Amino acid sequence: MFQEAASRLCTACGMCCNGVLFEIVRLQPQDSVKELEKLGMQINRRKTQPYFKQPCRFLNDCTCTIYEQRPTRCRRFECLQLKLLADGEITEEQAAAKIKEAKALVQRIHELLAEAADHAVDEALEERARRVLGDQTDTPLHDELKTLKKLLNRDFRALTD
Repeated sequence: MFQEAASRLCTACGMCCNGVLFEIVRLQPQDSVKELEKLGMQINRRKTQPYFKQPCRFLNDCTCTIYEQRPTRCRRFECLQLKLLADGEITEEQAAAKIKEAKALVQRIHELLAEAADHAVDEALEERARRVLGDQTDTPLHDELKTLKKLLNRDFRALTD
């Protein structure tokens, strides 16, 4: 029962892969860079640490197209909503409502970015917002981004990840 609910929630959300929750995913020693590159993943390096940027090119409408071959960190990540659901602290409906709330904020930020002539949908949301904002802090975009980050930290990012 939990697995079905978790699957429905994940495929309704996708924020762990679409550049909302994370900007990059660091590969782990057990991940085969060569195999991931064969699949078409663009691997970057920071010093010697391999990573790939979000949004993930293998995300198709909230579904991972390389699910069985996905990197270790992708396999291990479980959002806080799923942990709370598994522990019986929230219902599927409550988790779905949090996802809907977060996605509404994300949509508003996308609209504000579009108004600022930023259409770089192949970049992580916060990266785009930083570029548009520069040093500005007194803008609707800054306020919405701050609200989203607070929501994501409180309701989606697990403290151990």
